[in-house]
Amino acid sequence: MTDIAAGVEAGPLREDERETFGQRMAWSLYTTMERIAMRWPERPARLLFEGYARAGYRVMRKARDTVSENYAQVLGRAPDSDLVQAAVREGFLLYARYWYESFAVRTWDQDRVDRAFDIQNAERFDKALAAGRGCIAALPHLGNWDVAGKWLAGHYKMVAVAEQLKPRRMYELFLQHRRDLGMEIVPLTEDRSAGIKLAQMLADNYVVTLVADRDLGGRGVDCEMFGRTRKLPAGPALLSLSTGAPLLACSTFTADDGWLCLIGEPLEIERTGDMRTDVTALTRLLAAEFERAIAARPTDWHMFQPAWDPPEPGPGGRAAPVPG
Repeated sequence: MTDIAAGVEAGPLREDERETFGQRMAWSLYTTMERIAMRWPERPARLLFEGYARAGYRVMRKARDTVSENYAQVLGRAPDSDLVQAAVREGFLLYARYWYESFAVRTWDQDRVDRAFDIQNAERFDKALAAGRGCIAALPHLGNWDVAGKWLAGHYKMVAVAEQLKPRRMYELFLQHRRDLGMEIVPLTEDRSAGIKLAQMLADNYVVTLVADRDLGGRGVDCEMFGRTRKLPAGPALLSLSTGAPLLACSTFTADDGWLCLIGEPLEIERTGDMRTDVTALTRLLAAEFERAIAARPTDWHMFQPAWDPPEPGPGGRAAPVPG
C-alpha cells in the first residue's frame, strides 16, 4: 500500500484542482483495498495484502530505498546489508497489515477491539484528565495508530487531526475513514484555527491525539534520533505548554493476535519563561521517547518518507559515513 502515501500530497486544497495520474491511481488503490478489507473473508483478504506487500518490496524501488535508508540509520548498518533488507521486507509486510487492519477494524464492535488491543498504563490518561485540562497523546508512526484511535474513542472523548491532502476526494476519504473509526477530527490548516480548536477541546477535557514523528512544514525542532538530527513538529509541545495539558508519549506495537499500546508518563521540563526554549526542550524529550519505542521494534515503524536529510557528500562526492 506504499504508493497510497506517494500518490497524495499535503497542501492547501482548491476546488478546481486537476488530479494527476498518480493521484487517480492512489484513489483507485485506496478504494479497492478498503472494499477488500471490509467485505472479503479475513483469510483471503490478509493473503492478498501480504501478496501486495511482497510485490511492493520487489517493484517499488523508491519506497524500498527510502525505508532501507531509514532502517539503516536505526539499526546502524548499511542500507544494502542483509540485516537491513530483511527488516525492510518485514516492514513492508507489517505496513500492509496496518492498512488491512485499519480498514477491517471499522467492522469490529468495541468488545472485539478491547480484546485485541492490550493497553498498558491507561490509568495515566485518567490521572491526567482528573485535572480537567485534557491531555495530549503523541504517537510515532508505529504499529497501528488508527486502531489505537478506535480503542480510545470507545473509552474517552478524543480528537485527532487530519492533514489536508490533494486531491480533495482522497482527503475526504481519509477524513471519513477516521470518523468511521469513531474519532472526532480537526482539519490541520495553515492558519492557527486548528490549534485554537484543539485548545478549546482540551479545555473540555478531551484526549488530543497527534501522530508527531514527522515534520510536515519544515519549521520543526531539531532533535537527535539514532545519532543524526531530524526535525519533529513543535505542535505537541507548544499545545501542552500553552494550555497546561499534560503531554504523554504513546506507542502501539503489532502483536501476533492484535496490538500492544504503551502509555508513557507525562513529560515534564523545568520552565525557563522563554516559550521557544521550553518547546525545544519538551520536543526533544518526546523525541527520546519515540527513539526508544522505534528501537524496540524498528520494522513496526511505518516511515515511507525520508526520516533524515541525505548525508553530506564526503571526499570524491560520495556520501560520508553516518554514525548510528
